[in-house]
Amino acid sequence: MKIDFASCIVTGGNFMRMRVENAMENYSAESVDYFQTIFAKRKEAFCDSACGFLLLDGLLQKNKIDRSELVITVDERNRPHVSAENLDFSISHSEGCALCALAMGNGSENVTIGCDVQRERDYSRDKMQELSRAFMNEKELAEFERSGFEPDRFFTAWTHREAYVKRAGSDIFDALKTADLSDEYFIDGVIYVCGEKYRYSINRPKLSAEELAEIEENR
Repeated sequence: MKIDFASCIVTGGNFMRMRVENAMENYSAESVDYFQTIFAKRKEAFCDSACGFLLLDGLLQKNKIDRSELVITVDERNRPHVSAENLDFSISHSEGCALCALAMGNGSENVTIGCDVQRERDYSRDKMQELSRAFMNEKELAEFERSGFEPDRFFTAWTHREAYVKRAGSDIFDALKTADLSDEYFIDGVIYVCGEKYRYSINRPKLSAEELAEIEENR
């Protein structure tokens, strides 16, 4: 599986609608419902969704994927999907930053992906402790407390959970705290922009034996 991703500052203005309208002409007419969900949003919500789509559009062009044959639909969770086999994407945004991750596979491999970006807020120790109990399992919580409530550890755990939920599906919410992420594969990073710090995570399916062997060989 190949993964590509991009981020941007969320911007607004009338030109954003024009950019989305111009880009949508390159997609199948069956994608109209997806675009209507974007246009139906107002203010910040529209800007977030518009920037997320434009990031996706750029990644598809960069990887030479024919957009005219793609149908983008929205499921019951309001998560967009593409019709092409072995292709999936995930979009996230947080207080001025948008992120899109694109997964491309070959053959019969399971191509699913989830991503999350969060602006690092200046939470107090008590606030982090309160929030961590809502989404960390016992093992993660113990490690977090032993670390002295490090903000980087807190936000990484947060984005891991969110990215995993987006990839796995909404039914996992019921078992969010008990899900074992120790064998999951994440791409983690930090974005600095306009004086703000954002932490992101991208989750993909477990690595195959061949992929693990290739990673070990390249170390």
